[in-house]
Amino acid sequence: MSGTHAKRTAEYRRIRIIVGAAVVACLVWAFASLPYDILRAERARLYGEEATTGVVLAVRGVESSDTGKGRLVVDYKYIDPDGFARTASARMDASKWSQYRPGRSVKVIFVRNRPEIVRLPGEEEPAFQLWLRDLMN
Repeated sequence: MSGTHAKRTAEYRRIRIIVGAAVVACLVWAFASLPYDILRAERARLYGEEATTGVVLAVRGVESSDTGKGRLVVDYKYIDPDGFARTASARMDASKWSQYRPGRSVKVIFVRNRPEIVRLPGEEEPAFQLWLRDLMN
């Protein structure tokens, strides 16, 4: 029975090798381009987020290099559950400048087990991160 199959030609074998190498290269590229820091942060968020109050330290305007639109960078300070004061920055749309004046209180959302993973409501986040969060919720 083993002798009844037609032998593959050398050209057919070359095509199979090229296609296989292309598939492997695409998989390697896809895994290498995954933003693992975003994946880790969202995985930690699955274990629960908590809200606290922070204080705006400074607000500065920057121009977005990809869209050319004005953006705000809000620097703020908050106290984590262990009592440590932490500072962080958030990128916001420039239209929200009146909400984030220095000295104002802001709602800060942080991951319960990893308080260094933090965000402000309305903070600009990568589209992949928003998609992943919607997928997991």
